[in-house]
This record gives sequence, structure tokens and C-alpha cells, in this order.
Amino acid sequence: LSIMANWTPGFDVDEGGDPVLDRDYLGTLREIKNIQDREKDHRNLFIQTVSKYGDERLIAEAESHFKSLNRNILALASSLFHSKELKEIFISVLERIVEPLALARFSTKQVNIMLKSYEEIVVENQLHLEPMLKVHFIKFFSTLKTIIETFFIRL
Repeated sequence: LSIMANWTPGFDVDEGGDPVLDRDYLGTLREIKNIQDREKDHRNLFIQTVSKYGDERLIAEAESHFKSLNRNILALASSLFHSKELKEIFISVLERIVEPLALARFSTKQVNIMLKSYEEIVVENQLHLEPMLKVHFIKFFSTLKTIIETFFIRL
């Protein structure tokens, strides 16, 4: 339902009954990969935000896992324009984000804190994104967050 609400222009379906996704929206997500150029600033903001909600252990663990988490989030966003990547979104989220977090032995509460912190940086525009890119990234990340949390509690 989150994908339908955030990634489609409406609740339209094609002849096969599949949702019609907003290709313009998915195309603008390719610009999200440029955030990686500011990875150091993003990491510092992330750690600062996590420190408001987590203990010292979580802060240290979140910092050591930020680079791979961030790169996988940005790679997923920027690749969704391609039909193959879009069809495999759930597998990609599981393999690139959920399983590494589970292998690092993060608890559900810790993952929720990390995702909340990541989202807060975007929502509050601490990365100074262009207004339209910020809106699209929020739509993408809120949906991704739901997918991650749903998969993580089932592992």
C-alpha cells in the first residue's frame, strides 16, 4: 500500500493488474545518487541524530555501518527507474539492507532508531537538497523504511 501511495500517480493498474508506477518520479530518484558526494557530512549528521535516541554502543555500531547502509539506500533509489531493479525491489532490500543489519545483530529497536534518524535528516533537509528532490527522497525513503521494518521483524 505504501508503494501505491508514494510511487504511483494514482491507483491505476495496467492490463495485467499491476500498478502503474510514476516513471517521472522514478526517473528523478536517479539524482539521489549525488547525495553520496556529501557522504562525510551525511555520516556526521546521521551520527549526531542517532546520538539523540541511542546509547553509546548503538552510536558506534551505526557509525561503522553507515557507509554501506547509505550507499545501498542511494543505489536502490537511483536504480528503480530500470524495470528489472523495480521488479526485484524486495529482494534487493532484503539482501542489501535487511540481512546486513541482521548479521550485525542490530535489534528491531536499534534499526528503527537508525531509520528514524536517517529519515529525520531528509525531512528536516539537513543535506540542503533541492525542494523537489527532497520531496521525492522523502516519498522513496518512507516507503523503503516500511519495507525494511516489515522484513526485519520477520527475520
